[in-house]
Amino acid sequence: MIEIRFHGRYGQPVTPWAMAIAEKALKQGYYVQVFENFGAFRPGAPLHTTVRISDTFIYTRSSNKTTPDIVVVLDNSLFNVVDVTQGLKKGGVVIAAGLSQEVAGMGGYRFLSLELPPGAELKEREASLWQALAGLLTCNMW
Repeated sequence: MIEIRFHGRYGQPVTPWAMAIAEKALKQGYYVQVFENFGAFRPGAPLHTTVRISDTFIYTRSSNKTTPDIVVVLDNSLFNVVDVTQGLKKGGVVIAAGLSQEVAGMGGYRFLSLELPPGAELKEREASLWQALAGLLTCNMW
């Protein structure tokens, strides 16, 4: 099973991007679960969405004890607010735009920086994320 957790703020495409990955996996015949977790419906509030993808039935039902293989951070200010690496498996990957050296050195995880041009449109950001995920996921869904 592959578990991907998306971190962002309310108003960012956290859940839509997670759902897009889930739909793509589902169309390829994989089993999928998606859990959205949030604290408050207010602009800027931290939230995360977890996607589980497996080639066998997924019996795990809890969204509280996630152990992601990949964490995607849509807003780098969350590194100072939330432990985005909580539960991340050893050797796990954190994907975020323009990571600084201090963030990239924390926790002993692999960090993959998405290089986005200043003022990049949403479609450019999404395409960059798809490309990064395609290189990491072992399932043949891409």
